[in-house]
Amino acid sequence: MTRFIGRSAEIAETKRLLGVARLVTLAGVSGVGKTRLALRTAAELRRAYPDGVWFVELSGLHNVDLLAHTVAEALHLPDQSARSRLDVLSDHLEGKRLLLVLDTCEHLVDGCAMLAEDLLRAAPRLSVLATSREPLDVLGEHVLGVQPLPVPDEGAPAEGDAVALFTDRAAATLPGFTLNEHDLRVAVRLCRRLDGIPLAIELAAVRLRVLSLEQIVERLDDRFRLLGTDRAGRSRHQTLRAAVAWSHELCTEPERLLWARLSVFPGEFDLPAAERICGAGIETLTRLVEKSIVIHDGSDRYRMLDTLREYGAERLALRGEAAEIRRGHRDWYADLAVRLEAATLRSGQAGRFDRLDREHANLRAALEYSVADQQDATAALRLVVALTTFWLVGGRFSEGLLWLDRVLDLPDPRPRQVRVVALCLAGLLTALQGDLEGAQTHQSAAAALAGEPRTVVLSTRLAGLIAFLRNDFRTARELLADRPEVDGAPDVWSVLRLPLLGALHMLSGDFDEALAVCERCMRASAAVGDLWCRSYAMWVRAVAHCMKGDLEIGAEEARETLMLMRELHDQLGGAMALDLMAGCAGLGGRAERSALLFGAADRIWDTLGAPMFFGPGYLVLRDLVIGEVRIELGEDRWLSAHDEGSRLTLGEAAAYALEERRGPRRPVTDPWHPLTRREQEVARLVADSLSNRQIAERLVIAKRTVDSHIEHILVKLEASSRLQIAGWVAERTNGSDSI
Repeated sequence: MTRFIGRSAEIAETKRLLGVARLVTLAGVSGVGKTRLALRTAAELRRAYPDGVWFVELSGLHNVDLLAHTVAEALHLPDQSARSRLDVLSDHLEGKRLLLVLDTCEHLVDGCAMLAEDLLRAAPRLSVLATSREPLDVLGEHVLGVQPLPVPDEGAPAEGDAVALFTDRAAATLPGFTLNEHDLRVAVRLCRRLDGIPLAIELAAVRLRVLSLEQIVERLDDRFRLLGTDRAGRSRHQTLRAAVAWSHELCTEPERLLWARLSVFPGEFDLPAAERICGAGIETLTRLVEKSIVIHDGSDRYRMLDTLREYGAERLALRGEAAEIRRGHRDWYADLAVRLEAATLRSGQAGRFDRLDREHANLRAALEYSVADQQDATAALRLVVALTTFWLVGGRFSEGLLWLDRVLDLPDPRPRQVRVVALCLAGLLTALQGDLEGAQTHQSAAAALAGEPRTVVLSTRLAGLIAFLRNDFRTARELLADRPEVDGAPDVWSVLRLPLLGALHMLSGDFDEALAVCERCMRASAAVGDLWCRSYAMWVRAVAHCMKGDLEIGAEEARETLMLMRELHDQLGGAMALDLMAGCAGLGGRAERSALLFGAADRIWDTLGAPMFFGPGYLVLRDLVIGEVRIELGEDRWLSAHDEGSRLTLGEAAAYALEERRGPRRPVTDPWHPLTRREQEVARLVADSLSNRQIAERLVIAKRTVDSHIEHILVKLEASSRLQIAGWVAERTNGSDSI
C-alpha cells in the first residue's frame, strides 16, 4: 500500500546469502521492516525459483500444531490425506526448486525451527527465507541482522533512507508536503530520535495532520525523557515502545479503547465484526486508520500490524476485558458459522465458502478459545460441527479432525446428542481419508449415544457410507434407504446420501435407477439453489450415461461437473471430475488426450492422498479404460502423454480438459535455461578461465556482483565448482564463439 524505500544493500546481501545457503533468517526488532524486506527480496528472486516463491504469514497463528497445516494451505495443498501434514509437505517439496518465506516466526520459533529443518532435509532444492525477532538456531542457518534505516550524523548532509521514508509518508499524510532546509534538519533530528526504526517514523509522520514537525520532535523528547529512554545505550525496543505508547496517548479515549479491543482479531476483520465484538463506531475506526494504527485494504477488510496488536492486547488485559472480548469474538464467529451452515444448500454457496476461507484465522482463534473454555464443551462442539461444510468442501479433513479430537476429549456436553453429531462428522472425515476402521470406531460410539431420530439416522447413514466404501453394496443400500420420518428439510447429510445411493445402483449395473436417484437429488438441490450436492449427483449421472453407451451426454455432464467443482473450489470433486473426463476421452477414441488427463489426475490423487470418494468399484472401471488407452497408444506414447499431464496443476489440467487452453506446458528448449542473459555471459567467461576480478573488468561491473552471479549459477546448475560450470558451457557451445 506504500512505496518501498531503501534497503538496496540488504536486498543484495539477502540474495547473496540465498545463493550460498538454504536457510536465511532476517532477524531484527519489531517494526524494523523485516517483512517488507523479505517480500521485496522474494519478489525480485521469482525468476530464480521455477517452482515459485511462496509467502506464509504466521502472525495470526498461535497453535503450533497447525503450523504445517498453515504452510500447506499457503502452498494450496489439499488437506484430505490421513498422513501427517509434515509428510505431505515433504513429499510435495521434494525435487522442487522453490523459495518458502516464513514470516513472523518469533512466537513459534521452536516449531518453525523444527519445520524448516525437516523440510530442508526432505527437499534438497528448497530454500527458506524466514523473518523473526530471533534466529531459528538451525544448523546451516545464515542470519542477516536487519538494522534500522540509516540516519545522517550531526553536521552531515541531510540524506539517507530514514529521512526519505519520513518525507514519503509525510507526503502521503499531507499531499504536497515538502521539506525546506530548516525542516530537513528537524526531520533528521526526528529520525535520529526514533533510531531510524521504520514503524516509529511512519507513526510520527501521521502526526503532521495535527502537529508541526517541530512540535512532534519536542513532544517526543518530553515523552522519551519521561519514560527513561533518553539515557545512552537505550535499546531500540524501548524506542519503538515509547513511540507506540506516545501514539497511544495521543489517541482519544474511544480510540484507545477500540485499539485495545481490536487486538482480539488475529488477522483481518470486517466492519460488522468490529462493531459487534468491539463496539466500534465507523468514525472511531476511521480515525485509527488515519493514524496508521489500523490498516484498511481498500475493500471491506481491516488489520493491525503485529507490534500494534501486541500493544493493544496488553492494554486490553490491563483493562480487565480480555476474557469478555475473546468470548464475544468466539460467539460472533460461532454465530457466523451456524448461519452459513444453515444456508449451505442455498444459492450463493461459492460466496459463503469464500467468506469462511477469509475468516479462517478468526475461526481458528474461536475454536482455540472454545477448547480452552473447558466449562462449555457444548459451545465447542457446536462450533466445530457448524463448520461441517468448511471441512468438507474446503477439503480440510485433517484440520477438522484435529479440532474434533480436541473437543471430543472435553467433558460430555448437555445435551449429549451434539456429541453424536460430532462423532458422525469425525467418522465421515475419517472415512473420506480412507481409514475405515477409524471411521467404524466413531460410528459405533455415535450409535451407542444416539437417542433422537435425527442422530440415529446420522449414525446409520455413516454406517452406510462405510459399507459402500467396503464394497458391501447390499448393506449400504439398506442403510442409505429413504427414511421419510426424518427426511424433512434437506441438509448436507440427507442430500449427499442420494449421490451415494445413485452410485450404488450405477456400480451394480442398474443404470436407469441410478439416473432416477440422481434426478431426485438434482431436483432437491435446484429447489434450494444448491450446487455442491448437485455436482456429485451429476458426476454419478455422467458415469451412468457413459456406461450405458451415451458417451456424448456423459462427456458433457462430466464437463459441467468440472466447471461446478472449480467454481466451488472443491479439490476432491475437481480431481474426480478430471478423472472422469479422462475416461470419457478414452472411451471416445481420444487416447492421447485421455492419457494426458489421467496423468494429471494421478498426480492430483497423489497430492490429495485421499481415496476415490465413490469407492473401489469405480476404480475397476477406471482401470479398464486405462488398459484400453495403453493398448491403443503403445507403452512409449502412453508414458510420454501421462508424464506431460503429471506436470500440470489442477487448475491447468481443468483448463485443458475444458479446452480453455490448447495444451500443457512444453519442456523448455532453450539450452541455456535456467540462466539469465547476464549469467550466460558470466558462465562463458568462467569457461574461458577468467578470474572473478577479470570477469568484472571485462563486463564493467563490480567484482561483488560477479561473485553473486557465480553463486546463483552454481545453485541453478546444482554444481559445486567452476570446472562444472565450464563443462556445462562446453556442452552448449560445441566450440562456437557465440552464445
